[in-house]
Amino acid sequence: MKIVFSGERSLVAPLTWGQRHVMRQRSVQALARVVDTPPVLVALALDAVTALVGRHEALRTRLIGPDRPEELPADLGDGVAELVRQEIAETGELPVEVLRCGSEEAERVAADARVRLAGRAFNHVEEWPLRVALVVVDDIVRHVVLGCSPLAVDDHGIELVVKDLGLLLRGALPVRSAAQPADLATEAADARRRSGLDLTDRAIRFWRGELRRAGRVAVPDGEPSAATLRSTALGNAAHTIAVRHGVRASTVYLAGVAQVLGTLTEQSTIALRTVVSNRFYPDRRDVVAAIAQDGLVVLDVAVPDFGELVSRTWRTVVRAHRFARYDPDRLAKAVFGDTPRPFACVDDRPLGQGDTSPSVPRPVGGCHLTVGRGEVTLQSDTSLVPVEESLRALENLLFSAAYQAKPESVSPSR
Repeated sequence: MKIVFSGERSLVAPLTWGQRHVMRQRSVQALARVVDTPPVLVALALDAVTALVGRHEALRTRLIGPDRPEELPADLGDGVAELVRQEIAETGELPVEVLRCGSEEAERVAADARVRLAGRAFNHVEEWPLRVALVVVDDIVRHVVLGCSPLAVDDHGIELVVKDLGLLLRGALPVRSAAQPADLATEAADARRRSGLDLTDRAIRFWRGELRRAGRVAVPDGEPSAATLRSTALGNAAHTIAVRHGVRASTVYLAGVAQVLGTLTEQSTIALRTVVSNRFYPDRRDVVAAIAQDGLVVLDVAVPDFGELVSRTWRTVVRAHRFARYDPDRLAKAVFGDTPRPFACVDDRPLGQGDTSPSVPRPVGGCHLTVGRGEVTLQSDTSLVPVEESLRALENLLFSAAYQAKPESVSPSR
């Protein structure tokens, strides 16, 4: 089945910095959500999806090369951003799957569809960045399953899509976004000419200065490894510490990871990448787009009290967020050159409904910690840290800090 959508305009625009950031990541996977619906007929659900795509340009965008679509490079990696444009269509057709099943099968069918819609890469030249399936029981839609390309929306963006779809299914009209991705991309491209302010130059100076402070650690080749710790108690401990110090739980996890890595690698200064939503300004809060980028947090973990480290981490994070908007190709070339630097990444973005495990890129030679609902997953090369030991050390540290117990000692990894 297909729907015919219609928007307000068609145009060609540069990529947003967030889209170019996704291209550099390469291994970022599609985002998927299962949306529970009110009892509506298939026709009404299709109308809601049609309205959703018409409202958000990110969902009706394809990529094109400099002259013709077939000239788009097959490898959307480093150095191709200037060759690629996003083309927003005013009208078009979007396929929608209708999956009919019995009431007892609806949740399983929806979960299977979520995996399938997000399980294969998007063809950004020929395919729209949104995949949709309706799970139908006795002619009534039970679930709408969405799969979105990471070049179209980031984690915050897909939550906005889910929210708007829920309103449309109930007959309400969502508030229109203050901006569209093409507007943000054009703004970034014109920033220097209009204001003389170059956000990328500021970010380059910041990243260079912080990385000089952190120094460089030689990391030999190792084997990739991953482990997941499922513990509601761990989340409660992080929340307890966060309330005590007036910060967010994500700040507690950042501080905890930094201290554990510092102990295991025998380093007093730890550099961490964090995912920054870049939605601090009114015209960006409700934008359905891919605008998130990495921030850099460098922490001195040689402090006697974990509470002090948490407070320092909060101040450092606030400062780092100011420098998380930049041209990713320019920053990478200026800061890292031809030798990417491995360091840990902490990703505290909540997993969506139906997500049972995070799908995150793992930097080669580094480690990536993802905080979900009641679980923490660590992916790492064994050359840097042992994953299971690191998770146990993090759990022990946060429990001890939350409930004022003396933490067990952690041995260095080498």
